[in-house]
Parts: sequence; C-alpha cells; structure tokens
Amino acid sequence: MTLDYPWYFVLLCLLAGAAYAAAMYFWGRNPFRRGLRWGLAALRFAAVSVIAFLLLAPTVRRTVHERQQPLVVLAEDRSLSVAASADSAFSLRSLGERLSDDFRIVHTSNDDNPHQSDLGALLDVPRDAAAVVLSSDGIYNRGQNPVAVAERMGMPVYTVAVGDTLPRRDAWLSHLRVNRIAYVGRSLAFEVTVNATQLKGADSYLRVTEGMVQRPHTEMDVSYDAEYYSVTYTLEIIIWKPGLCRYDIWLDHLDEEENIENNHLTFYLDVIEDEQQVAIIGAAPHPDLSALKQAVESNPSYKATVLLASDLQKSEFRTLNSELTLAILHNLPTATQAVPEAVQELPQMYVIGMQTDLPRFNAMKTGLEIVSRVKKGSELTAVYNDGFTLFQFDRGDGEALEQLPPLTAPFGEAKAGEGVQSLLTGRLGNIDSRQPLVAATSQGGRRRVFVWGEGLWRWRLGNYLNSQSHGHFDRMVGQLVNFAAQQEGRERLRVEAERIYSTMDKVQLKGQLYNESYEPINTPEATLTLTGDSIKSADFTFARQGDGYALNLGTLPAGAYRYTAHSTLDGQKLTAGGTFVVEETNLEASTLTADHTLMRTIGAVSGGSMYHPDQLDALEAELRKIRPVIHTHTRHSELLGLPLVLALILLLLAAEWVMRKYHGEI
Repeated sequence: MTLDYPWYFVLLCLLAGAAYAAAMYFWGRNPFRRGLRWGLAALRFAAVSVIAFLLLAPTVRRTVHERQQPLVVLAEDRSLSVAASADSAFSLRSLGERLSDDFRIVHTSNDDNPHQSDLGALLDVPRDAAAVVLSSDGIYNRGQNPVAVAERMGMPVYTVAVGDTLPRRDAWLSHLRVNRIAYVGRSLAFEVTVNATQLKGADSYLRVTEGMVQRPHTEMDVSYDAEYYSVTYTLEIIIWKPGLCRYDIWLDHLDEEENIENNHLTFYLDVIEDEQQVAIIGAAPHPDLSALKQAVESNPSYKATVLLASDLQKSEFRTLNSELTLAILHNLPTATQAVPEAVQELPQMYVIGMQTDLPRFNAMKTGLEIVSRVKKGSELTAVYNDGFTLFQFDRGDGEALEQLPPLTAPFGEAKAGEGVQSLLTGRLGNIDSRQPLVAATSQGGRRRVFVWGEGLWRWRLGNYLNSQSHGHFDRMVGQLVNFAAQQEGRERLRVEAERIYSTMDKVQLKGQLYNESYEPINTPEATLTLTGDSIKSADFTFARQGDGYALNLGTLPAGAYRYTAHSTLDGQKLTAGGTFVVEETNLEASTLTADHTLMRTIGAVSGGSMYHPDQLDALEAELRKIRPVIHTHTRHSELLGLPLVLALILLLLAAEWVMRKYHGEI
C-alpha cells in the first residue's frame, strides 16, 4: 500500500475515529448499558477511522497477468508480375480464416499500386507482431532490400513463393540512360539495354520515334545470338524543337514471345533553346576560377567562361556579353579595377576576397556592406543556417559544407541590408560570428549572391576528400547560380512543378501568392485546373502550407499535362500555368521470372522458412507453435475504488444500526 502523506496522518485518522465515537457514546447521558456502549463505540470508531483514512487517497499495488493472442501479419504481393503468373488466384485469405480463432490476423497488400513491388514496405509491420507471412514471386523494383529489412525485424518471416522460376521466351528493354536536358539543333546519344531469353537465333530490330505521331528517328538491327542475351546499344537522335518532347523506343516483338508489354519504353526530354552563359571574371588568376567553372558546368544548362578583368575590352567578350545571364565577380572591384560597365546590369555573384576594395564595393549599394579598419584576413569556416528561405537547400549539403576548410576573408564587420539572407554564416575559431559567409538577396527586383571569402578551390577539394565526390560543393554553387540567373519576375501568383515525373511518383506542386508589397501570403483560396492526355479537366484546391500553398495530385497515368492555377486578391483575378509530363515506368513487366532464392533467403535470415502455395497446411502447423503472449504488469489502484473496502464500511455502519435498533434506540 502506498500513501502520499506522512505516517502520522494514520494516527490522526484513528484519533478522529476515537473522538467521534467518544462524543457519540461517552459524552453526556447515554441509554445503553456499559458493555453495549463499548461495542457500538468500537463499530463507530472503526467506520469513521476507515473513512478518514480513505480521504488520504491510499493506493494498493497489484500484479496483473493478461493473456493476449499472438499477432500474425499476412502480407500479399499483388503486383503485375504476380498477376501474370499461374498463381495469380492464390490468396492468404483462407489461411487467415483458419487461424482467426487463435490469432489476431492483419492483412496487408500493395493492391493500390500494382506497378510497384516494394517488398521492404510490405515487411513494415507492427513491432508486436509474432510472425509475418509474405507471399510474393520475389521480384521487387522499389524500396529497400527485403533481405536486409527481414534480418533486422526481430521476428520470423514465413514466405510463400509464387510464380514461375523457369525462363520464358521473351525479349525486353531495360536500363535506359539518357540526359533529360537537351538543346535544340544538337545530337543526343543515349543507351538502352536489350535482353532476351530462350530466343537464340531470332532477329529483331530497335527503332526510335518522336512525338504522338511516332515520327521515325533511327533504327538498328538486333540478333539474339545467345539463350540469355543482354547487350547495351547506343543510339543517337537530333533535337529539332524546344519544350517537353516525347520519344519512344520500340523493340519489335516476335510471335513466340510470351510477354510483349516490355518491348516499349517512353521518355521525355526537356529541350531548351541553348545553354545559359555565365562569365566568371577574376581580378587576377586564381584557382577559385577553375573550381567555380567546374561547379557551374556540373549543371548541363549552364556554360561558364573564365575571363580576367583585363580581357573585357576584347572583341570576344563583347560578342559573349550579349548572351550572358550571370556574371561571377571574383575579387572585384579592386583598388585599380571597377566592376565593368558591361556586366553591371547583369545578375551578379560576388566572391569578396583579399584583393577586393571594400570602400569601392560598399559604394555600389549591393545590399551587403563590409566595414573594415585593418588590412588583414581572417579564416572563417561555415555554419549552416536552416532558417534560409530564398530557395530549398538540402540540410545534408549544409552539414557537409561545415566540415570543409576555412575561407580567407577580409577582416571586418558585415552589415546586411533588408532582404539579405545568410545560407552559411562564418565561424571564427570556436565562435559563430553570425556574419554572412554565403548570402543572397532578391530585393528590388535584382538578385545577387555574396561569398565573403576566397579559397573556394579548397572547399571543392575538401568535399572530394571527405566524400569522394564534389557533389555538396557543386550543388551549392549550382543553386546559387540558378537563383541569381533566374531574374525576379513580378508575377503575383506562381506555381512550381517538376518538368518530368514517373508513374510511380506522387505529383506534388507548390504555389506562392504575393500582395502589392510583394510579400508572400496565403489567405485567399487557390485552385488548380488540370488537363491532360488521360484527364479532360479536373479541379483541385491547394492546401495552405507555411506562407504558401501545396498540392499533392498523387500518382497520375502516363502522358502530358497542362495546369492553370487561379486565385483572387483584392478583386484581381490571378492565374499561373505550366506543363509537366508523367512517364510510364512499368518495371513489373520487364521480367516475369520469379526469384524464389530471394524468398528462401528472406525466410532464413529472419528465423522463418519458405513454403509453396500447396504447403499451407504445413505453414499453419508451424504458426500454431507460436504461444499466446502473457503480459505481466503492475497496477496501482485507489483503495477507495475497491468494492471490498466499501462493503466493509457499509457492514460496520449496518451492524451499528442493527444493534441500536435492536436495543430500542436509533
């Protein structure tokens, strides 16, 4: 028994009972004889003491044993490869019905998306499950390796292997490798793998067509010279028009093939008129210039040209200047070189280094002012700012940049103007200075980017040493360049969408609405009308998210789609539109040969075993070896809530009443 009060409170309860009994039976005259009086007083003393004790809310601890039926999850792979097999009618439902009296049964499947086989997701079951029964052909094309998932589950997985393991007479296309961005008037090479089984000696051909009208592009003969054939072919097409362009690859099917759905692939290219030109202009030769060029050109949409400020009067630059979309100025302006007039009207990215003349830079009113009273440098490492909102930046990239060597920056104090946001701040030793190391702004309809420090070549090299890739650095520079180069439009309503999705992707769009002061708001309702090859017209309403809008259209059938967003602000109707395409990704049809080795491995690593559809009786017998779960736990209950205590109080009071009544006094 547990009591929240000191032990002497129990004495007070006894004292209260004694005082009550004494006042009732020993104070003044009393009609009862001496022996009866003491008996009645004892009953009243006990009743009042117990009631007073219960007011202290004592609790009692009890050990409870509960028997629970074991939970068995029946997970069924209902993907297209299973549906195309001889076991397509097989179901675990009958097994569930036979076990339902002694087990808790949960059924799961991937009926909602038969184009995907994510066996790892099917094995995502409640942690209190006693066992999992998985029926599948072992073919998976998405998600984690199911063997790794089963190995760490901590419960047995019993697999039921369905499908046919014998190779079929079939040929199919796989492993398309193509750059999705292309340029008008240029050729584009891509690779596709042709596979075949049991078709040795047969001949076919491969062809590529363009658009819905299937305009022919190129053709190639294919000869199956082995029973198990797999050859990667390189094809080339010429791009003639900009926009989202559709291309189809066809592998001519033979009469003896058992599956012809995998003889065709469709892909789309985002074709643009030409590459965007970026000028990287340095005050003097510097290894940063090469690092920036390589990072910029990691995005195939951009072409970078490295120049020195002294080259800007040459005729080659005057020709290039008419095509530029961005100027990256390294260590400019200097004491002897101003920012060239030829690039002053362009979007700009400044790399502020030890040669930069800070008074001259501050006089340009770029949005960032650096005040320095001494001519020396400081070593600043990066600190990622997750409050940066001008564009989406991956936290993993930010954390990786924090591990890079320091930049050498002019010593001073930065004063950021309105609208300047820091992507990275500078750390001096162990102190986060909160000064902008990498910052950007879009105020005044002009986008600018600032890097306070030189030594970017060390960042790119350090990135490779840490992760065997330049990816974190290149993505940062690429996003800064893309942000600055895309000049701020004045559209009040905007919608962002990917250009290309697959049939397995959820199509998600983001929207932004701006008021007269160009501040983001989402008070008005925003809607979207979608039309496409498989949808005549459908209307949706955006959900409010943060200070903008979001819309999840789910998965869509393959085809081209056009969307138009609508909203009304201050009586003005606003619209924004665009296009995207959804590519067919029928990985399930690529091969129908079951992988029972995988199913056996899943069972073995988890402590289960593999069965075939005609062995359900043996599987049921194995599952019945699982014993019910006994849960033992301790409960704390208030003494007042126990029926026996209440019965005791009533018994004491009733006994007293009966004795008083019997002796003629109530």
